[in-house]
Amino acid sequence: MTRASHAAALGLSCAADLSRWCDRATAARPAGAPVFWTLGANQSGKAAIAAWRDWLAPSLAAGAPVSLWPFAGPIHTLLAPGRVAMAEVYPAEALRQLGLRMPGSKRAQAPRLALADALHAAMARLSVRPSRALSAMIADGFGADAAGEDRLDSVLGLLNLVAVLEGARPDHVPDDPWVRRWEGWVLGQTDLPRESA
Repeated sequence: MTRASHAAALGLSCAADLSRWCDRATAARPAGAPVFWTLGANQSGKAAIAAWRDWLAPSLAAGAPVSLWPFAGPIHTLLAPGRVAMAEVYPAEALRQLGLRMPGSKRAQAPRLALADALHAAMARLSVRPSRALSAMIADGFGADAAGEDRLDSVLGLLNLVAVLEGARPDHVPDDPWVRRWEGWVLGQTDLPRESA
């Protein structure tokens, strides 16, 4: 079970062809996992399945007022009382956008703890004041359990959203019909894949 074998079975030229454009390596970060990949540690497919199954599909089926960025337009135009705007964030991309560097694996508590001062500085730049509970969580490296990485990822995603909404990051989507209609994009990402440069 490798990405290369799946790509070959689908008639694709290489494993990278399983990835959307926004998931591919840029000059600033390595490639993310293909959105449908569900095996191993470097996968995002399970989270994508959960989001679609538990939030998106039921909301759309019920006719809920949901708008999907970037398909429905720029993020600021999607924000309205009584509506939900959904956008994809990528924690590794958010980390880079916020000017943060992990001093090790974000799966371990010690590197998350070492990130605390820089994370507080990023929040201050965005005029975000953490609650007492969030400050305590940051001071504890988001906990010693396996979910600590997920808690950090959630904070990074939220700060990424704040950065775009406050104008610190652009609401950028490549001018490519395939990306704008089918693949989508990662909120705040401006770097294009290395092979397109």
